[in-house]
Amino acid sequence: MRSTSVPRWRSEYQAVDDLAAGARVTCYALLVSDSSVSARALSELSERVAPVPTRTVTVDNAEGSGLADLLREARIGWRFVVAGSERTVAAVRSRLISGGALPAEIAAVIGAPDAPVRDVFCAHCHTTSSKVPVAVGGTTPCAGCSEELTVYYHFSRRHSAYLGYRADAEELP
Repeated sequence: MRSTSVPRWRSEYQAVDDLAAGARVTCYALLVSDSSVSARALSELSERVAPVPTRTVTVDNAEGSGLADLLREARIGWRFVVAGSERTVAAVRSRLISGGALPAEIAAVIGAPDAPVRDVFCAHCHTTSSKVPVAVGGTTPCAGCSEELTVYYHFSRRHSAYLGYRADAEELP
């Protein structure tokens, strides 16, 4: 689709290099999800940001205590590199922004850009169905209202989820 809000995640490390362009970086925070970022990728990220001091935090979700502690310590000049699955990166990125980070201070590196597991936000009951194995454009039942939802090409950065609407919504009277 030409008109979509689905993030165009980068799978290469150019996004990391772009963080330092024209800025004085005092610390890099590497936030990785342990399930999708290999030790080799973590080592490569660390080498890429050297010799700037680096903090590495492993996160499985956006509510983890490690992320909360890191946000309390963060200061001006910090840059955040979030690496992992699309689902984890989106949730952690959203949490960083709500904690005060600017989008320009965050680089996202996705291990598998077209992951088959996503979160879907129901436009009808406002429930987020987590870890749904569905492609964008596919259908899935809502965890809240049990309606069959079409997963739309709209990604809410605030909810870290794709929009889902009733599959038959356009056919109702």
